[in-house]
Amino acid sequence: MNRFLTIVALAILTGFYSSARAPSFTIRNHTVVIDGVTSNNPVLYDNDWWTDVFDNKYLWARASLGLINLRGQIVTRDMWNWQQGYLYSLDQCRDDAQKAIQQARLAGLRNLPEPARGADRVLQRPSSGRIEDTHPQDSPGSRLIIEQARKAQPHQPLLLICGGPLTTVANALLLAPDIADRIVVFNLTVSNGGYNGKDAWSAYIVCKRTRYVDWGGGAFWDRDSIFEPAHFDVLPDNPLTREMKRFIRSDLGRANQLSDGAPLVWLFDPACWKRAELRSAAFRDGILRFEPCSRSDEADLLVIPKDATDLSACRREFFRVFLQPGLFPSSNR
Repeated sequence: MNRFLTIVALAILTGFYSSARAPSFTIRNHTVVIDGVTSNNPVLYDNDWWTDVFDNKYLWARASLGLINLRGQIVTRDMWNWQQGYLYSLDQCRDDAQKAIQQARLAGLRNLPEPARGADRVLQRPSSGRIEDTHPQDSPGSRLIIEQARKAQPHQPLLLICGGPLTTVANALLLAPDIADRIVVFNLTVSNGGYNGKDAWSAYIVCKRTRYVDWGGGAFWDRDSIFEPAHFDVLPDNPLTREMKRFIRSDLGRANQLSDGAPLVWLFDPACWKRAELRSAAFRDGILRFEPCSRSDEADLLVIPKDATDLSACRREFFRVFLQPGLFPSSNR
């Protein structure tokens, strides 16, 4: 029997699977502090599309400066329209990631790990409705999560900064349930069956099986709310910054704003988040829903409300890193 399937079988037989609880947190000086989560934690980045976001550029700038413990990257397939056979392939998503990484390397950024291939199809909800009856999928991306999570500890977990569907993370949890208390997952789900919530069953598994933090709780950035084109004019000239300046002037760039990067800027400036709310996860009619909790012990996840986000602090932290001396050694100023 495959090694990973053996783990799953043993977990089911021994009753290892258990429901996760929402991350413990406090509010200190009007900022959100999550237990065990600091800028020193190991980090994995997982996304589907890599050229329509700004957060990966911020992450890579920090990695190049040696200011984040980036352990690896994963490309997960865009699961859009999976019910009719998928609109995009994993190879298309991987090519997009390679294009973005190449722009960063041409600009002089270093320490950028090659992305591992993640999940290429959604997880189907079993007829029993039981998470443990879900048939998992193995991939290099899920194995990378398992490997790095087992190097972490519950008091200093591996942080998964995710964009796109949570399918690769869900597979890792199904294949290796023992990692559940060694990771914290961040995402911007915006469910209702779309955006990063297209694979709703996988997102539900993550909510129920490990510590999960969702920025927005179903909301998205307002157009031009953090960035405007003129903000990028201070950046030096190189292939990466030219693409950033082009993208922020597009309709998609003005809409996407900080993209999936709210947890990244908060990690290095906790003042970006002022409040958090406990929610429970519900899966109904193929959609993941975040519902209010009457009791804290019923909570599955932590939601950072959109209106509890300091947008100016997010912008300041983003550009503070890009203006660090020596970040772009070959740039024309």
